[in-house]
Amino acid sequence: MGALTGALEPLGLAWRIPAEADRLGDVIVVLPDGRELGLQLKSAALITADSLPGQLRRWSKGSESAVASVAVADRITADARDGLNQAGWSWLDLRGHLRLTGPGVFIDSDVPALTSPVVERRALSGRVGIELAALLLLTPDRGIGVRAAATMLSRAPSSVSEALAALRAEGLVDGANKPEVPHLFWELAENWQPVSQDVASIPGPGRRADNAALRLGLDEVETTVGWALTETVAAAVYGAPVSTRASHPPDFYVPDRATLRRAVQLLGTATTASSRAGRVRVAPVPLVCSRRVDATAWAKDEWPLANPLFVALDLAQDPGRGREILDGWTPREVGVRVW
Repeated sequence: MGALTGALEPLGLAWRIPAEADRLGDVIVVLPDGRELGLQLKSAALITADSLPGQLRRWSKGSESAVASVAVADRITADARDGLNQAGWSWLDLRGHLRLTGPGVFIDSDVPALTSPVVERRALSGRVGIELAALLLLTPDRGIGVRAAATMLSRAPSSVSEALAALRAEGLVDGANKPEVPHLFWELAENWQPVSQDVASIPGPGRRADNAALRLGLDEVETTVGWALTETVAAAVYGAPVSTRASHPPDFYVPDRATLRRAVQLLGTATTASSRAGRVRVAPVPLVCSRRVDATAWAKDEWPLANPLFVALDLAQDPGRGREILDGWTPREVGVRVW
């Protein structure tokens, strides 16, 4: 509420807090002619075109019809702003823009940026929050309890409980511990920062000693830890609308940084783009290499695949091409669309 009232004051608009009996929302704007406009506030860390439909459905439940609805967020993307306008919602982007519409009022103006956002974005600021978000998105239709999640992530229940409470407070998880899709996916995408290194060669047959040292994990793929194919090549195997040639350099997730260092040592460092045979990465979460997919029953590629969730998170790092691919991709053989 303080964020909105702080944006109203520089525009010369007075406001007051409604009495309980008023039923006029969270704050009332007093217009220059003395009339009043009730505003009901809904907050989020991020609003995108993908997250907006679900957010509007949730926010519309229990909303008072006699007041104007205002979405307040740390960041509202341009296409989400258009969607809010079309839906008849007012909005405040805390980076510095207010659009407020209602009977007798129309404001579409830059305002001072807020240094203290309405929602403290801390749910995905630590490793446990990122790991928990990934775990929830792997099974979006099934809520996971604190102790079960702690066991799966090898984390202390107290840490998982704190991370889950933060996710819930930011509207990223519902009361049943189910992720708010696709909102949580795009929040996780913003915090998805693998460590990567280009290499001059990739593992292959006839290199048994090297392959063992690299912890490829080619046996019993879905119950062991090992390398996982991701990015463009994996997306193509999954049937995503990507254009790729047979010689496209593959991207692999490896179990840990020690394996990445060993891979660079054994496979060589690619010093130029033309000498790059592939890329090895360490994911922000161990789940990538412990929840791999064996696609040999339905695809020609023999490499274990990263789950479609993690492939999608990699693609999402490209705001142009990646978003276009994700818009047209719904996993068929395995995985769930959460973007």
